[in-house]
Amino acid sequence: MLSIALGPIVISISQLITLSGLVVFWGLTYLQTRNNAQQKEILNHIFTAIFTGFITARLAFILTMWQAYQENWWQLLNISDGGFLSGYGWAAGTLVLIRFTISNKSLVKIYITSAAITASCLIIPIFSAALYQSGIELPRSQLSNMQGQEVNLSAYKGKPIIINFWATWCPPCRREMPVLDAAQKTHKDAVFIFVNQGESPATVEQFITSTQLDIQNIFFDPSSNVSQESGAVGLPTTLFYNAEGKLVTSHTGELSQASLDYYLKKHLK
Repeated sequence: MLSIALGPIVISISQLITLSGLVVFWGLTYLQTRNNAQQKEILNHIFTAIFTGFITARLAFILTMWQAYQENWWQLLNISDGGFLSGYGWAAGTLVLIRFTISNKSLVKIYITSAAITASCLIIPIFSAALYQSGIELPRSQLSNMQGQEVNLSAYKGKPIIINFWATWCPPCRREMPVLDAAQKTHKDAVFIFVNQGESPATVEQFITSTQLDIQNIFFDPSSNVSQESGAVGLPTTLFYNAEGKLVTSHTGELSQASLDYYLKKHLK
């Protein structure tokens, strides 16, 4: 699967691995310093590094996608769109810890030990997640269109394919729909497919009419067979396939204009 549900919260596997790694690193450092009079200060260094990395990753994304934010400045604060460049964040967080070790050499062994054990714990999950995603192809389960006719997704191979799993009762699905609608009109070199989960054509038709959207390729997955086959757990989930029908990347949660543009630039290049 590409994501898991923790109660009402849906988190992608990559995010879960990252959070697990941070928790393990903190826990190992805690255990190593439990008899150290400076433990509180040492652990505070980790929180400072995490915060710095988080802010840096977000700022790096904003600067990269600056043009996409010009029409809606409030989206700069919308961290739920997943707009982070993690490489910059990891680099910034590491530099913060290095800075603290300069003034306290005893921290070098502690942080290196925690990092090494954490990395060894995450190698298998990271490798397994990458291997799983690389093997995902377009779902073979049948969908149906607004007229009730069966649809096979393999018929859309030949262009990059973006599949969005959604429902009208899902607030983030509704919020991101205008962004996807505009992208469908702009990017004719890709195929956008909207797979509704568990609703009737009449319900979807009423939603489209009330919102005055002009979305094409709306299909129905009443038993969620296609979403399960794809590994998509929560809504909304957007999957990006190449022209051969191989999964390239995925996004769990609401897409903003900036985050969608970022995926499309990488996906359609």
